[in-house]
Amino acid sequence: MRESLWRVAPVACALFFAAPAGAQPPSEMICTSATRYLAVNQLPIKNGMMLTTSDYRNSASWQAAAAPTLGTPVDTNSPQIKVSGEVGQIYLAYFMARYFPSTGAVSAKVSVVDDAKNPTNYVDVYRPPIARGEDRCEPRGRAQIERRVRVNEYIDYHDPAAGGLSSTLEDFHFSYPVDETHCRRTNDQSTVAAFQFDGVTRTKNDSYIARIFPIVGTAYAVTHNFAILRSELHYRANVDSAGTCIGFVVPLSRYKQANFVVNEIGYGSMPVPEGWLISR
Repeated sequence: MRESLWRVAPVACALFFAAPAGAQPPSEMICTSATRYLAVNQLPIKNGMMLTTSDYRNSASWQAAAAPTLGTPVDTNSPQIKVSGEVGQIYLAYFMARYFPSTGAVSAKVSVVDDAKNPTNYVDVYRPPIARGEDRCEPRGRAQIERRVRVNEYIDYHDPAAGGLSSTLEDFHFSYPVDETHCRRTNDQSTVAAFQFDGVTRTKNDSYIARIFPIVGTAYAVTHNFAILRSELHYRANVDSAGTCIGFVVPLSRYKQANFVVNEIGYGSMPVPEGWLISR
């Protein structure tokens, strides 16, 4: 594990949106606040480090989260990020500090447990824009994606055996360099299953009529207990200096529990999910 102090290497920031865009603090504010906390306390940036706070405006309020669950689904035995009862949303800063002279992507999956037993039949997908010239394998760049798809569409598309079709998810994914001459898609068959949500299976009786008339679909047999399902994907350029920060917001609102899972895709290795349980 490679470590560096903030005073040695600047930190690049990106933001995971887990609520409507208007409700998000700027990414610079989340990551700058978290890295200021590390600098003041002379703490090294470690690969996979997660910092958490309920008030990103107060840089002294950040705390280090416990090490994540690796490679297994999030459950009640997973490392917990505890929040008080009055907190409606929580801010997290995830740091990458592993050197690898290539590029890749960071995937994040947020699933908020529904107390009212009214689970969603949709997955919200978000990918920020990729600027022209930023990614050699996407020479024209890619526009931002902020859409939603039905659960079955999302599951089938990310099932290597099913190979479902989806124009939205085709736009969601992108290509990135794996070496000087070759590119790979984030939905490559070797890694596409990493985008599946634990504990979410296909909705039963999700008919064509229900797709056209959503009200008719209220009788679906939704097979999970999550009020919000959110999938995010971010391009990450060469991690050639330690200190890439990814900030995000998890909107608990009135809910009591949420799962958060990060996957690093590319960087010369297979994705290993890192998971935390967020709870009151």
